[in-house]
Amino acid sequence: MKNKNITLIILAIICITFIGCERQDKSLLESRNELLQKKNDSLNRKLEIAKEAIVVLQDRNAWYDPEYDNADFKKKGIADSEKFIKDEFGKRTDLIPLQPALGGKMSFGTIQLLGSKFLIADYEDGHVEGKSIYSYKLNDSGKIEFKLIGSEEN
Repeated sequence: MKNKNITLIILAIICITFIGCERQDKSLLESRNELLQKKNDSLNRKLEIAKEAIVVLQDRNAWYDPEYDNADFKKKGIADSEKFIKDEFGKRTDLIPLQPALGGKMSFGTIQLLGSKFLIADYEDGHVEGKSIYSYKLNDSGKIEFKLIGSEEN
């Protein structure tokens, strides 16, 4: 009976020790989990900032400086000359040197200003595509004149 009691006491001590260790391990795991979660949140935020920076850099036109190029547009009351030029040019599908195929309709895709006198644009109708360089200037009446300089069919 004495051996049985000693065995039970030893088993109780082992169980208490094991439960205490398990609680400590759980507590350690929980604090480690919180730390990893904070680190993960921080990395996710940095990733979002990097993605936003990439979008800004991709949208940035290295060939056109809105502060320097087309100052004469601002004098005529056109605040956002880049948007104005792109919008006006986009309406001028008659400047596309290719004819649509199979009943398609030619339209401009990307339009990028190249300084204060030129722009490059691509166009397609779903079957044929190309790109061209155009010159542009603001005339005295405040309208933009465009002229085809060169083209390449893809």
